[in-house]
Amino acid sequence: MFKKLKPTFLLLFILTLSQMRVLAQNFLPPVTSYSSSDYDAASQNWGLSTDEDGTLYAANNEGLLRFDGQRWEVFTLPNKTIIRSVFCLGDRIYTGSYEEFGYWEKDDYGSLNYTSLSKLIKTKYANEEFWQISAWENTVIFRSFGNLYCYTGENIRTFKPQEIITALNVVDRRLLLGTNSGGILEFDGGVFKPITTSKLNQTSIIELVTYKDFNLAGTRTQGIFSLKNGSLEPWGSDALTRFLQINELNKIEVFNDDLLIIGTVKGGIIYYNPKTQTLRNHYRQNGLQNNTVLSLHKDQRKIWIGLDNGIDVIIPDAPIQYLLDNTGQLGAVYDIASFKGELYVGSNTGVHKITDTGIYFIPGSQGQVWSFTEIEERLFVNHNLGLYELKGNQLERVTGPSGSYSLTSIPETNLFLNNTYNGLKYFNPNANALNDAPIAETDGAPVEHVIFEDKKYFWAAHPYKGFYRAQLDNTNTKLLNKESFNKTADLVASKTKIHKIEGEIAFYNAGNWYRYNSINDNLENFTDLKNYQSYALINNQNNKYWFKNQNGNGLVYTNFINDSIYVYEPLLEDRVIKNYEKVIERNDSIYFITLNEGFGRINLQELHKNTKQTNSQQPLLNRLQTSAAILKLNDTSYEIPFNEASRVRFDIAAPALHKPMFYYTLSNGMNAYFSGALEFQNLSAGNYTLKVWPLINGQKGSNPLEVEFTIKRPWYLSNLMIVIYVLSVFGIIILIGLYNKRKLNHHRKELEERLIKEQERKTQLAERNNLLQEINTKRKELANTTYLAAKRNSSLIDIKNELEDVKNSGINPKKVSTIQNKINHIIDTKDNWKVFETTFKEINDDFFHQLLEDHPTLSSKDLKLCAYLKMNLTTKEIAPLMAISVRGVEIHRYRLRKKLNLNSGKNLSKYLIKNY
Repeated sequence: MFKKLKPTFLLLFILTLSQMRVLAQNFLPPVTSYSSSDYDAASQNWGLSTDEDGTLYAANNEGLLRFDGQRWEVFTLPNKTIIRSVFCLGDRIYTGSYEEFGYWEKDDYGSLNYTSLSKLIKTKYANEEFWQISAWENTVIFRSFGNLYCYTGENIRTFKPQEIITALNVVDRRLLLGTNSGGILEFDGGVFKPITTSKLNQTSIIELVTYKDFNLAGTRTQGIFSLKNGSLEPWGSDALTRFLQINELNKIEVFNDDLLIIGTVKGGIIYYNPKTQTLRNHYRQNGLQNNTVLSLHKDQRKIWIGLDNGIDVIIPDAPIQYLLDNTGQLGAVYDIASFKGELYVGSNTGVHKITDTGIYFIPGSQGQVWSFTEIEERLFVNHNLGLYELKGNQLERVTGPSGSYSLTSIPETNLFLNNTYNGLKYFNPNANALNDAPIAETDGAPVEHVIFEDKKYFWAAHPYKGFYRAQLDNTNTKLLNKESFNKTADLVASKTKIHKIEGEIAFYNAGNWYRYNSINDNLENFTDLKNYQSYALINNQNNKYWFKNQNGNGLVYTNFINDSIYVYEPLLEDRVIKNYEKVIERNDSIYFITLNEGFGRINLQELHKNTKQTNSQQPLLNRLQTSAAILKLNDTSYEIPFNEASRVRFDIAAPALHKPMFYYTLSNGMNAYFSGALEFQNLSAGNYTLKVWPLINGQKGSNPLEVEFTIKRPWYLSNLMIVIYVLSVFGIIILIGLYNKRKLNHHRKELEERLIKEQERKTQLAERNNLLQEINTKRKELANTTYLAAKRNSSLIDIKNELEDVKNSGINPKKVSTIQNKINHIIDTKDNWKVFETTFKEINDDFFHQLLEDHPTLSSKDLKLCAYLKMNLTTKEIAPLMAISVRGVEIHRYRLRKKLNLNSGKNLSKYLIKNY
């Protein structure tokens, strides 16, 4: 038996592989992939559904996934079981699991809360898994293999058919069920009625969908059948049936009348056009993460694909689609040519022919291909090894061995300049003997690009060393008036690209645009292109221009008159060849763009159409979080405590859009572009208005999200604290006033006391001055008295001595003696000392007391001498006062010095004046 089936099986297998090879060469939409590490849950996704906003919900092995286009979240069931099905209806998300089903609802914080409905079931349902959920009239239907559970909002009724249920579909208020025996039932009023007259050879119907005005039934391995008049008939092309027989159908999603998306177990997805019966295959090798499709869901223009390992999303009618070759055979594509009905690709691996049956390499073309040039139904290949011509399915060398960048037509002639690795060459394609003689004046330097200013003057660019302007002679074989521009100050980059835009010679260098002013013969800023800074021109065919952002993302198409569009496509940005981007016009609407490992097809007409029809969804605020809490979501304004405002995060999403970007403005003047979460740090207290727009092809949407929020003042700036501050200020002012008043009183009192003391001081000073004056007067009197007494005594001594002479002369000696005695009595009288002592003590009241304390051995005579010395009297002045001779005074002074313990070098008078 096995031997009989083996040849048939091998033939079918070969046909399938051949078909997959054919399908691999079709243009396919870009795929956005989310792996299990992206959404941080299990790999398998059994069901998909979106709500009214476009938020995706996925039935995952670890729970319910939610994706708003920016963030993934996982919500687990209380019993932690696998979720097998999900269905969004209004504000609820219904899910089915193992022996469990219910619904989820959003709470005030944007999270989901689960409500179980299993407790409403009155019958036993052990080991039941709920694989499908749908709405029918006012009932939510939960399907397991063995039963239908109908939830009306209040109770659940259970209905059990005689067969195993494998599919469910609601059509025009009719509930249809597919069975494992290959038949279709209708559920009506609690009764299961067969609507098919025959069954599909015991083949399970695993999918039921509605296409146009009839139903399609998908089987695991027998293909798709149509239900008409109770009969199931094979549907679709033979190629589709063969493919499904090998790869096992699992899911069907009707995209529109021209396209069905069919998910398989082994072969990824099929794009099937029922009208043309053409199909394209998207699988692991050309974009999908996995070949096993567990679920499909259509949301407007998007198709979500739940895989055995991850989740992918595609837009089947995307205006930009791709032909990619992940095997490495094609390589990096540099140019594309449509020649005699065939499509040729020039890449870093050679020339390849693209057909419906595959990618074919042109023998002998291996190496770098820079560009194609079509001349009078001849296709020339500018190759790393020289210039070649494509003839049939092989290349024929034209010139060499120098590498050729491109061919440039010389205006008003049939001649060309060949731009090569070693300068310019003269090329006449019509000559019997092809002339590839070089133009010597180029000095053998490589020339990558040439632009003619008119029929004689042209501009040539060196790949790395600037560019020059030159003139061709009349024979078009020599250069005249060559002018180099390799050291121009404004041109900061070594590589300059030259273009002719609207009749102007334009230069792109390091993000800036310049033009040649032929009147001034110099370069100047190209002001007409001021809005295209950092955008390099990559196509300018037929007055239609394509620019590529060199410092970021995005393409711009424009005709500089009334047509302009911005294009952003992530896959294109990832695959584009930096600095070698190229757009090739196929016709008025279709353009090709070169990429690594393939190329893209841009449908400009569809791009315009989709841009105009795009529904500008208002962005959603899905979460508002401060540094300390998540706030309740509402439609009014939000108040945020100041101590939580160090970080304020807004989770923004627009689920209906595909990978959107956003633009925001804040009422404090801040604005920027962002994706997903918007976070502010350390906002000051005050009222704010946040506006967020989605960006659609670089333009702001018409319906912005507006959020008003307030950063509350810190506690120390609250109203209560302000009142306290005001009261405190008034209190401080009062206290300061009281303090100042008290201080003023104290100061006045001090001033009065100071005035009194000053007055007393002045009085005392006056008294002291009077006293000093009196003392000085007494001192003067004492000095005068002492002086007079000394004079008198001196005179008396002189008289006494004279009387002694008289006595010795014998004249009345007795009488003379009497007179002498009287004189001695006058000299020795103690009254003179007493008068002196009294006055001296009035002036120096403690002199004798202190002197005796220090020197108690002093005699009265010593004290007299000390008093006279205190008066600063000389020895001659002291001698008459003490009635002794000068010699006697000196002897007395000597003895006094000893008693006072003064050495001979110290002045006795100064000692007494200073110390006593």
